[in-house]
Amino acid sequence: MGANIAALSQGATSLNFNKRIRQSRAEARLDAILAKNVPHPRSLDEIMKCTRFSKSEIRLLYRSFKEECPGGNVSEERLREIYLQFFPQGNPIKYSHFLFTIMDRNHKGTFTFDDYIITLSVLCRGTIDEKLRWIFRLYDINGEGQLTRENITEIISSFYDLLGSAVYPRVDEHEIHEHVNEIFERIDPMQTEQITLEDFIDYCKRRPHLIESIQALSSCL
Repeated sequence: MGANIAALSQGATSLNFNKRIRQSRAEARLDAILAKNVPHPRSLDEIMKCTRFSKSEIRLLYRSFKEECPGGNVSEERLREIYLQFFPQGNPIKYSHFLFTIMDRNHKGTFTFDDYIITLSVLCRGTIDEKLRWIFRLYDINGEGQLTRENITEIISSFYDLLGSAVYPRVDEHEIHEHVNEIFERIDPMQTEQITLEDFIDYCKRRPHLIESIQALSSCL
């Protein structure tokens, strides 16, 4: 599970941070764009208040976001295309769907820079509990407030689909099921077949190697 959590940081923050950002726009013009209601509902100061980023960081992230999504709205199809750029040997359909579901906070069918930077703030600057809650939400694909074997199997499988031939030897379905069984044996000793948020956080915080993997999220900037 630790490997999947560590890899999540690469996937969830790969909306183009590996490109060199062009610095050609005037800062005042960018501030004005950020303050407009369309397509972004928050001003620069409001974004600062609800995230842990400075003004200069927000400007940098905004430029990166606009390079990939000039229209300011990201559909599930567009997110899938972006992932395909970074993982050309894999199949991003399922993983991008699960990620899009929690990025599209208002269920509008698209997400904006506003949604993106709030998510990024949690992953990069949030407390360990905040990061764990976000990861739990990713695994809780049905939004039921608890994890099942099916939930975890779906997410892990989608991650290996995303990596595709980059993973060798290929992880087969049997190995994934064995891994999920091991997770439940450790977190769900009473065999309730459900993992709550509290169980998940408690388990992760008692595993130093998992915490180290999760804290690696902070290195994405």
